[in-house]
Amino acid sequence: MATKIRVAFLFNHYFPHQVPHAAPYAFELARLYPAFFDVLVACATEEELSFARKILSFYPGAKVNFLRLPVPWYYQILDPLVSTWAFGRKTMVLKRNLEFFRTLDALVAPERHCSRLRSRFGFKELPLMIHTRHGAGDREGGFDPKIKYFDFVLLPGQKYVDRLKEKGLLEEGKYALVGWPKFEVVEKLHPTRPKIFDNQNITVVYNPHFDQRVASWNKWGLKVLEFFASHPEYNLIFAPHVVLFRRRFRHRARRIPRKYYRPPNIHIDLGSMASVDMTYMLAADIYLGDVSSQVYEFIWKPRPCIYLNAHGVKWEGNPHYLHWTFGQVVEDFERDFGRALERAFELQPKFEPRQKEAFRYTFYDEPGSTAAERGAKAIANFLLNHPLLQEKVRRLKG
Repeated sequence: MATKIRVAFLFNHYFPHQVPHAAPYAFELARLYPAFFDVLVACATEEELSFARKILSFYPGAKVNFLRLPVPWYYQILDPLVSTWAFGRKTMVLKRNLEFFRTLDALVAPERHCSRLRSRFGFKELPLMIHTRHGAGDREGGFDPKIKYFDFVLLPGQKYVDRLKEKGLLEEGKYALVGWPKFEVVEKLHPTRPKIFDNQNITVVYNPHFDQRVASWNKWGLKVLEFFASHPEYNLIFAPHVVLFRRRFRHRARRIPRKYYRPPNIHIDLGSMASVDMTYMLAADIYLGDVSSQVYEFIWKPRPCIYLNAHGVKWEGNPHYLHWTFGQVVEDFERDFGRALERAFELQPKFEPRQKEAFRYTFYDEPGSTAAERGAKAIANFLLNHPLLQEKVRRLKG
């Protein structure tokens, strides 16, 4: 029997937030093309493995193998300290498992760190490397030159085609427009809207990014918490990007005074599964943030957005702040924030058309198929037609 094309989907992080951005492709690839592909899901953590297995239950008929990637014992001891500054374990996972990566025909990943297999560890033609995004935002850091190390890219929407081409980072024939499979997962995880508070008050989710050069936490974050502690007529979910407090020394993340954990109208979550699976994005009535891509997941169901310009950025007309056109922008916290909350629903009819237009520009959709199916078919088409795999393909078609 001919050996199948060996494809691994790599999840190499400290949190499982990247899993729903690529695991659906793995399961549809296994389900739709069982005669051609041996699909593996390789994870750095038990949390990633557990979440991937949960998502697999939504794809009956898909047969994949799961693998936990080890790191050296000494790094397991060092990592709790090192990771507060740098996520060095991600590189250690690559280095410790080089022999595993050499057994692959293709490697699919939702992050770009694995590009070090080529830039640092000397990998050349195989495995073929395929990138899927895990964020849909506008921030400049989301358009990374390291994408050049990948042979093929799955993109969520036309926005990324346009911007990557503007930067000279995208070649014709080396990408596919497929959509956002995370939404399919979330629909299964949350058939009804999550509820966090036992009251009917308006709920705001505050979702600052980790990059304090452009984010709001260190400058205005405690002002936000104090405002809601003093205004019990509103509920607040404080759900920052999961990296902010895990890598807290690098981002100089200001600590949260214990007093803000006590008010019944404030819910603080620095990185549980609810921060990963869109629980809070669905539960909130208003989005409050800065440059996080999660705002695009929030406007899947259009609702009011408010942005904190803590750095005095000249944002108008800047494509990296396109999402700030979806709602009010607070330039002076003491002067503007309370009024912005009061007017959020009054002004939403003005902003909702912009939200819907940007959502369509960001996320491709196609009647009659899912993003996971389209992504799996794009991966299969790329691999089955790649010159380096033709001998194996001929044997499989045999």
